[in-house]
Amino acid sequence: MTAYHGGKQRIGKQLAKAIVDESTDIAEEEGFDIKGYCEPFGGMLGVYRHIPELFEEEGYEDLRYLAGDTNKSVIKMWQAAQKGWKPPSKCTKAQFNKVKRSKSPTAEKGFVGHACTYRGVFLDGYFGHSSSKIRGNQERVIAIARDLGDVKFSAGTYDRYSHLKGYIIYCDPPYADTDCRYFDGEGYFDRLDFDTKAFWHWTKKMAQNNIVFVSEYRAPKDVEMVWQSGRERLYLI
Repeated sequence: MTAYHGGKQRIGKQLAKAIVDESTDIAEEEGFDIKGYCEPFGGMLGVYRHIPELFEEEGYEDLRYLAGDTNKSVIKMWQAAQKGWKPPSKCTKAQFNKVKRSKSPTAEKGFVGHACTYRGVFLDGYFGHSSSKIRGNQERVIAIARDLGDVKFSAGTYDRYSHLKGYIIYCDPPYADTDCRYFDGEGYFDRLDFDTKAFWHWTKKMAQNNIVFVSEYRAPKDVEMVWQSGRERLYLI
């Protein structure tokens, strides 16, 4: 799905290849046993959708796959799509507002909330995309869910994965000094509400037993950049 605030659909495959190439090199050189792959900020899976196939090409066929997001509706959307649910192929303003007024997280809200708003900002306001564009997003969600049928989705903050060991962890958090926003389960907040310092501290702690990557425009001075496209950078912790 292309409509997602801060999404990685355009460069997702490039990022995924950089992650897999770097990870497998480290595994070979340092004897790191890769047990699985995790994205705590999964969103619309612009990077994730390419990961399993790339790992399989490198001979990793039995990895565990985890994905999370703070937006419960987005998680419900992916879980439902894995089971065969199809997102709506069109959405009127009245339908959008009905979904927006709903208090409960639903799969439909997860899809409509991003596919029918300007710049993909969740339920920020109705944007009348053409039926063909919404159908394209519908088909993309169905295809991604089919390809990622073994991924275990869960809703919550990134630190619920603090127990992981032996994983490749890729994080795409709200970027510093940008208008990126994050969803706390109830509504969007300005990225200033996201504790960037605590996040970087967490990544360094996790890197003691995992291989951790972060997408950002900049990082602490002691963090290594391993890939760049324009302003977009991939860091290895």
